[in-house]
Amino acid sequence: MPSDRQPSDQQERDWSFLHRPFWIFSHLFVATAVALFALAAFWQVARWNERKAENVTIAERSSQEAITIAEALERPVEDLNYVPIADTGRYVEANLIRVANRSFEGQAGDWMVGLYETSEGQLILVNRGFVPREAPTRDEPADSAIRGWLRLSHQLERFGVADDGKSERVPRLDVEAISKRLGKPLAPVWIQQEDPQASSFPVPIPLPALDNGPHLGYAVQWAFFTVLTPIAYVLVLGKKAQDQSDLEHESA
Repeated sequence: MPSDRQPSDQQERDWSFLHRPFWIFSHLFVATAVALFALAAFWQVARWNERKAENVTIAERSSQEAITIAEALERPVEDLNYVPIADTGRYVEANLIRVANRSFEGQAGDWMVGLYETSEGQLILVNRGFVPREAPTRDEPADSAIRGWLRLSHQLERFGVADDGKSERVPRLDVEAISKRLGKPLAPVWIQQEDPQASSFPVPIPLPALDNGPHLGYAVQWAFFTVLTPIAYVLVLGKKAQDQSDLEHESA
């Protein structure tokens, strides 16, 4: 006797479960996840473009002829990042303060920051380089020429740790905060010192590598998740609808 039951793959799927509270929450969750994945992809692309633009700036500015600090300060501050300088003067304090939680070639430590006064009387902070925690450091001669690159002050971000104005280690090289601590006006930028002859700590920090970083690869990964997630979710819903239909026919 012929059967009235159709094969499973020919049955109309039952989508009624889509309106149940659990599945409504599931739809919202997946939609939110996809939106976040897309935002992450666009953010990584933006970071990639920023990195490329910064590489161009570093390459162009760092290859310029070195100027004195007085000449540099005649320019807008935002145009001084990575500009090479060469000047004469003296260290007022070679080991003024340390910037905490830095790393260099796999080692954890600090940046050693000194206070330098140019021959024209301008006070400016100098990042002398990296030093591991508790490692001995070399002194600088009181009167010494200085070479390096100007860098912009690191400002306090929304969720950053504020400088308490007391400890010997600070969370960032924030010129304004250190100026308040010292009670002295400082140049609005600091010097990333160049010292090829250094053979002990602190070790001068090189300029950032001119590569584009991992941002484009991360963007591709997030884009993949953005596309794959809804496809996978639709397949899950289709399987659930088919199972619902099969269950109804079995109980009929």
